[in-house]
Amino acid sequence: MGLYFIALMVVFLLKIISDMGVDLAFVKQYPEATSKGQSSLLRSAFGIRILSCTFFSIMYLLVERSGKVSFINDIAHVTTLTLLMYWMHSFRELILRLLQAEKIFTVYAGVQVLAAILKAVLVMALLLFNDVTVNMVLMVEAFAFAASICYASVRIKDKLFDALHAKFIGGAELIRFGYPLYLNAILNLGNEKVSQYIVAGFGGPITMAFFGIAERLSDAGTRLFESFANVYYPSQTSHFANNEKQLASNMAMRSMMWVSFVIASAIVGFTILREPVIIIFFTEKYLSAANAAAMFFGVLLFRSTQTLMGYFGVAAGLKFLPVRVSTVSSVVNVVMCFIMFKMYGYQGAIAALLVTQILMNALYYFWLRKAGFPLNIQPVITICSVCVIAVSLTYMLENHFFISLFLFPLFVAACLWALAELRHDLFDFCRNATTFAQKRFSGAPTKKA
Repeated sequence: MGLYFIALMVVFLLKIISDMGVDLAFVKQYPEATSKGQSSLLRSAFGIRILSCTFFSIMYLLVERSGKVSFINDIAHVTTLTLLMYWMHSFRELILRLLQAEKIFTVYAGVQVLAAILKAVLVMALLLFNDVTVNMVLMVEAFAFAASICYASVRIKDKLFDALHAKFIGGAELIRFGYPLYLNAILNLGNEKVSQYIVAGFGGPITMAFFGIAERLSDAGTRLFESFANVYYPSQTSHFANNEKQLASNMAMRSMMWVSFVIASAIVGFTILREPVIIIFFTEKYLSAANAAAMFFGVLLFRSTQTLMGYFGVAAGLKFLPVRVSTVSSVVNVVMCFIMFKMYGYQGAIAALLVTQILMNALYYFWLRKAGFPLNIQPVITICSVCVIAVSLTYMLENHFFISLFLFPLFVAACLWALAELRHDLFDFCRNATTFAQKRFSGAPTKKA
């Protein structure tokens, strides 16, 4: 299990350092280009990706042969599969960015769902074998990636065909706009992934297995949030392009409020059921990772809100804002993570990551306000405060499981009582859902309330 998580960690690392900032720059510039310009941008993006993936694959092989990086040595027997995963992940990400720029979100969702379903089915098939190896699991991942790439390519074959016959124009502009975003992504390795490298490098595969199990449960929430963010970012870009600053601010506030509420609800629910959930999904062997998994949900909450503020700033034209935030927070996180891991093991590394995400939220809010974008984060603070109280009570009632179950509806009720915007949005959603259901199933038009 630990070797599998290390391989995925390496794939992510290679993807980030070879991105060159092209993905986000592509989403920003593609809608503004003419039809021919879009084809040229796409061809340039693919050309840059091929060159960067080739270069970093060679560099990876050289580092592996040097034998100086312990966690790379641990997965030396799956180098071919690791690099295959890296290439497919990189090109699938670029295709997803094209779908995002084109706002073809049905195909975007189809790519994600197809990969998830295939992976789940094949993993269940692996359970029929007694000795499941890391090679087998990585092959499952690779097949799921390949199938999703083929599906997306078929659905957008016209775009890919046009790009194939276009000229290499716009590549320099992609890199020029993307380099501060690329620098931010590199710095974010110090914010979000340094804990993995420290745990893998100093703790080894076994400790990494517990760390990976703890992170795995929040991964589903991460993927759902990324799907939302991939709609949020181009929408905010459009708002600022049309000089609709108030609409952009309202969208940012509402998005942060709802993202915080949904994830905080998951935190409270998981904290109440943390031990049964770990046993069901990962067996009692990993029960000690339950509290660490709860912390990772907290990391997901604050990572999501700071990401929304970061996208808001980039859409507003503050492309160096993420770099400024990441420069400060990455230094803090590297130091804290190393110290906390030495003192408290992998749970200390997660705690350091949680503190860093809170710091990033504070820095984004401060610098956005200084730039003239005073976002209203009071709803987020309220939800987080109620969540902390509910989680604290859950641990206090640890020996009274059935009583603690009532904390979840109390948490939801408290948030709705405290936030009029949340009540209003929920009421509108329920009213629209009811109207749709009546029209859908009765076949007769209904009067609006």
